[in-house]
Amino acid sequence: MAEVVIAHRSVLDTIPGLRQLVLLIAIALAIGAGGWLVFWSQGSSYSVLYGNLQEREAGQVMDSLNAAGIPFKLDDKSGAILVPEDKVRSARIQLAGQGLPQSSGMGMEGMEGPSTFGTSQFMESARYQHALETELARTVGQVQGVASARVHLALPKQSAFLRDRKKASASVMLQLYGGRRLEPGQVAAIVHVVASSVPELEANEITVVDQNGTLLSSPEDEEDFALSAKQFEYQSEIEHSYAQRIEDILVPIVGSGRVRARVTADVDFTMTERTSEAYDPQKTAVRSEQTASEQRLPGDTAQGIPGALSNQPPNTAGAPPAAQQQPAPATTAPTPVATSQRATRNFEVDRDITHTRQPVGTLKKLSVAVILDDLQKTDADGKTTSTPLEAKDIERLTGLVKQAIGFDETRGDKVNVMNASFKVDAPASAEEETVPFYSQPWFKEGAKQVIGVVLVLLLIFFVIRPVMRSLTTVNVRATSAGGAIGELAGDRVTLGGGSQSIEQQVAAARNLVGQDPQRAAAVVKDWVAADG
Repeated sequence: MAEVVIAHRSVLDTIPGLRQLVLLIAIALAIGAGGWLVFWSQGSSYSVLYGNLQEREAGQVMDSLNAAGIPFKLDDKSGAILVPEDKVRSARIQLAGQGLPQSSGMGMEGMEGPSTFGTSQFMESARYQHALETELARTVGQVQGVASARVHLALPKQSAFLRDRKKASASVMLQLYGGRRLEPGQVAAIVHVVASSVPELEANEITVVDQNGTLLSSPEDEEDFALSAKQFEYQSEIEHSYAQRIEDILVPIVGSGRVRARVTADVDFTMTERTSEAYDPQKTAVRSEQTASEQRLPGDTAQGIPGALSNQPPNTAGAPPAAQQQPAPATTAPTPVATSQRATRNFEVDRDITHTRQPVGTLKKLSVAVILDDLQKTDADGKTTSTPLEAKDIERLTGLVKQAIGFDETRGDKVNVMNASFKVDAPASAEEETVPFYSQPWFKEGAKQVIGVVLVLLLIFFVIRPVMRSLTTVNVRATSAGGAIGELAGDRVTLGGGSQSIEQQVAAARNLVGQDPQRAAAVVKDWVAADG
């Protein structure tokens, strides 16, 4: 008797062709996934070139990328432009050479549009102010370290009928690159550029802030801050100059890199003006003189009752003619009754006026600290040893330092020279200085290709191979009575019997093969597939 084992049959086995269709679809999906993995491992990853661009700027950037032959993608959600990771830097450099991307908004080119005949004066003024702000923002954006800028102008309307006019003011908003900061000189330059571009706008009416809300310049403290910055720079230059003098004179003696000199300068920035006026009474000169003399004679005084008659000359109506008159006898001049003299003299006294203005930045005191390394001595065997400096050597070098800085004891200068052994740090190893291998671009690309190959192999062995094996598997149906192959409900057939010998089983098998060779071949294939 042949032993028959019947296994459970699935729904796909009961429907002709459905099982093959599902397996073919699975094969197609597996092949597509394998192809995507291959393209993913071979393709370049994309990084953001620019984000948050206006439509006009994005179009200009994409046109330039097309002209340069650089592949790119446009993210529909964020609007960012993506390029291959290995071409981000070159693309930005090329676009920067073309002045892209520009700041948002229309500058003076907006004034070249169609005629605005009929537009109100307010709209014309607003349009001009917007164009001026945009042009200033573009100019400020060219400063190194500034990614973008926005300028807001407050220009009051001027009128001849207003006595107190308001002053113009401005505010500048800067978007700095990551990790960048502006020097005080750069901030001052931005302030003066804006002030020089707008009529009647003073530098102390401009405020500059960055994207973090940090106040870089304010109208109140700009002048004081600029003055303090100049004073600090002047003091630093003096200290650096004296320190350089000390190092220049000591390096030839103790060796290069074995001198550390620091100088602190006390500088007086007080501005003093004095005017004095001195007079010398011993030195005089007549500048002007005025004299007056008055004499009063007898009879000059008026007599009689005051009035018109007393002021009239005597009546001469009865006097004889002049020809009949006898000459009067000669008389002497009358003696004056009263005499007065007055004199006014103006003298110019010697005067000395002195106007003294003390120079700003006067050096009041110097404090110098110098550290010297041990002396290095090399013996005949080439071995180098360190020897501390002796007291007389330190005293001799101290004298050189004093002469180099122009030491003035009355001014309160101090010099301190000491000897100490310098600690030399061990140089960093090459492994610490180099970039880790896993951060190198070649490692990332190689890892991507290896991962792609591994995923493709896993897909082949664990998805495509089992599916192909299922397609080549055929269910076998067998009978058990006479050895003939018939219709059975099972899908697996095994031959066996406890009392049959090997020869009888072989004969039964031959009988089955002779009756239905096709089914016998299917059974053999099933065995081969089951054994792997």
